[in-house]
Amino acid sequence: MRSEEAIEILTADQLAELLGVNRKTIYEAASRSEIPHRRLGRRLIFERGAVLRWLRQDALSEENTDER
Repeated sequence: MRSEEAIEILTADQLAELLGVNRKTIYEAASRSEIPHRRLGRRLIFERGAVLRWLRQDALSEENTDER
């Protein structure tokens, strides 16, 4: 059986710092369901791995669009 990898959870502030954007940008993207997130009570939380996969997927989509 494979052991589970540790899941790293980020706050909106931490994610904004990681991506180099304003916290408001993170909240707006989450409200439009553009970025993977979960709501925990009134807080939004972000799983670092899911966000990085989302970034890679989005980058690949843009590359495929540019090639057409």
